[in-house]
Amino acid sequence: MNIFDRKINFDALFKFSHITPSTQQHLKKVYASFALCMFVAAAGAYVHVVTHFIQAGLLSALGSLILMIWLMATPHSHETEQKRLGLLAGFAFLTGVGLGPALEFCIAVNPSP
Repeated sequence: MNIFDRKINFDALFKFSHITPSTQQHLKKVYASFALCMFVAAAGAYVHVVTHFIQAGLLSALGSLILMIWLMATPHSHETEQKRLGLLAGFAFLTGVGLGPALEFCIAVNPSP
């Protein structure tokens, strides 16, 4: 049997009735945090590649490591939720800045858009 000959039930992709509402709320928060991190990391990479204002290097690597440890050390509670989200966004930004040299290399290899 070929894997590409199977019929896919697309209605099953959007059916979440077997997941409890509290789990659905948690998953919404998780994926919203993930999307925020992707946008902030893209902004960090943009800042590095276009403006060269923040150069990636030892300082951004140490900053992201410090933010990651600080995030792990901060206890999870309703009061610290915004602080933890800010730490996660800062970590994502510095991680995006760290990807700047790799993006510059890709641009140098093939500069055409």
